[in-house]
Amino acid sequence: MSTAAAIALLAGDRKDPRYPATPDDELRAYTALALALEELGPRITKHTTSPTDAAYFVQIVERAHRSIGFAQLSATGLAQRTLIHELSVDTWVGINRCLADPPAYIAGTIDVPEAPTTPPKGRTTFKNTVEFLQNTFHISFFEARDRVQAATRLFPGTDVHGIEHPPQFPLLAEALAGGKASPQQLADAAKKLVRLQPEIKQYPNSDELAAQLESQVAESVREQDPRTTNRLFSAIEVALAGGVEEPSEEVLRARLGIFCRGTKDGLAEFILRTRAADAEALLALFAQMDNPRTKAGDRDALLRQAGNIWNGSNGSNGSNGSNGSMRSPEADASDAGNRTPSGSAPSLPDYPDFLVDPATGLPMTDPAEANKLTLEPVPTEANVLEAMNNTDYGSDGLTPPQRHLQGLMNLIKTNGKAANGTKTAGLPSPEIFIITTLAELEGKAAQSGITLHGQKYTPAELRHALCIGGAIPITMNGEGRILDLGTAQRFFPEYMRKAILAVYGGCIFPGCTVPPEHCEIDHDEEAAKGGPTEINGGRPFCSGHHHAKHTGQIRVVRDTDGLFSVILPEFMDPEQKPRRNTYWRQPPAAPPLF
Repeated sequence: MSTAAAIALLAGDRKDPRYPATPDDELRAYTALALALEELGPRITKHTTSPTDAAYFVQIVERAHRSIGFAQLSATGLAQRTLIHELSVDTWVGINRCLADPPAYIAGTIDVPEAPTTPPKGRTTFKNTVEFLQNTFHISFFEARDRVQAATRLFPGTDVHGIEHPPQFPLLAEALAGGKASPQQLADAAKKLVRLQPEIKQYPNSDELAAQLESQVAESVREQDPRTTNRLFSAIEVALAGGVEEPSEEVLRARLGIFCRGTKDGLAEFILRTRAADAEALLALFAQMDNPRTKAGDRDALLRQAGNIWNGSNGSNGSNGSNGSMRSPEADASDAGNRTPSGSAPSLPDYPDFLVDPATGLPMTDPAEANKLTLEPVPTEANVLEAMNNTDYGSDGLTPPQRHLQGLMNLIKTNGKAANGTKTAGLPSPEIFIITTLAELEGKAAQSGITLHGQKYTPAELRHALCIGGAIPITMNGEGRILDLGTAQRFFPEYMRKAILAVYGGCIFPGCTVPPEHCEIDHDEEAAKGGPTEINGGRPFCSGHHHAKHTGQIRVVRDTDGLFSVILPEFMDPEQKPRRNTYWRQPPAAPPLF
């Protein structure tokens, strides 16, 4: 059956064979086919017993899946192009009416609302297509963003000047349109090629090189499994990195800096990339810490500073089982200057940090071996890296990476202040706020506190943080309420702002991922009408959702536990339930069923 015949059969031809199918007819026919597929799939699975029929079914379903994946991305591109995020609330209510009763829409008894003829006035319902996808389909911001970006890369588009342009990756787009590969794998391949653009543009023949690499990647996605394609990307990255001596400004912009990879299994992961000159400063810092004859490398002090962070809550380490009292880095450093470091002989001369053992890359400690040192052999990069990244415990109970991290953390915890207490320009002063309860402070809870940025503390880590004086606790009662510090100020002072952000984590709009540093504090009772400026009367919003609250698009209510929740627009949440943003703060765990 041809597409035209299917449209006429499913949506009707208005009893006139010459009647041309309209976009509305095509949409009604697509709705009818979608309903039929939803019903046919389970029926075939239930009634089919033949292995040959099953083999055919699984392959035709895969073809349909790829076709639907193509349609999903093309629909995303259409949503982006037609600015659906600017539709009014009333229009969305009419659209949802058709979605709630597809048979009536197919029969033509109800219609999709007419497209607006004038630009919207005031704040739009959604900020952009990404926010529409995120809030309508309850997907993460990153999934919504990747979907919009994939549609931009794999479909033709129009620039800000109204000039049409082809897909950014035409070969991947061709494979997508032809159903030659998984839409998700093609979208991932396009995303990785975009990340390689800064490295590719360093070459004089960058356009030709980009086309050649896309051809290799497109063939791999069509013919090979994802693992092989990932290996191809790894090989491309190595080849591109080895072809230039100095990274370009675009490469530095995309790759230079400290990148947070998130927290998993209780460990936060960062990727730190520096210029070679800056790397030398870090390597010099590590060399000082690896030398037990220096204050920075004092083994006993480092072990006490590391405390129980690495090896459990009782303060013992996995190497020698020694226990150290929790003390500040400053006190340990002071004591280190008044005694002989453990495991080192006072008669040893102070060798410079660059005198290292060629076999291990570690500082020299034996005078006889130091006297034999010549310019050859020079330690290779592999030897140095192996020593730096070695995960065996040293005599101090720490691995080299742990020791290096401890030195970096000691520098960070100086809080950017000189000895006279004044701050240093260009050096941040990080403050750690830990939200905890009285029961947690008394050691009666398994989980003991959470930081402003969502990092969870164990009971031992909480005691350690409070003992060394490097953290500020905010103690709450069992209902999540903290001490009221109301004042007559119009704007929330910094200490109130930090306390409010400590309670909610970030913007309270469900699913919003705007971090706390970019949030604004909104009054429960408007300050212009005499509302007090107090901690329990404030709630954080990002700028966009703050405006949505003041324009009446969302409502805020105080929940039964005293904290604030959001009621979404009716077309987004017909149940009109108070909802929380679980991205920043998870609700209390449900009681066990048995």
